[in-house]
Amino acid sequence: RDTPSEQLAHLPRYLQAIVLRLDKARNDAARDEINTREVQRLEQAFYRLLSQRKGQVDDATKAFRWLLEELRVGLFAQELRTRQPVSVKRLEKALALLQA
Repeated sequence: RDTPSEQLAHLPRYLQAIVLRLDKARNDAARDEINTREVQRLEQAFYRLLSQRKGQVDDATKAFRWLLEELRVGLFAQELRTRQPVSVKRLEKALALLQA
């Protein structure tokens, strides 16, 4: 209900990324842990921002939320490819712009 229609087409890829991540985590738990920490750090900062804004979101905030999903694909299931270039550094910059 809350997922924008343009994002619905990407849900199968996100689900496939989860499966790939689980497979890869068995072989390299340390790398999975490092990537998990990076995503969690960005997520926590994002949710702090939402809290400061009292839950009010604009288009840029919504876009950032979906960039987090793409980052997961990029970090955990790179072979599925992301819709656009994403990296931890890119998301840090995007978050800084949202916080300004």
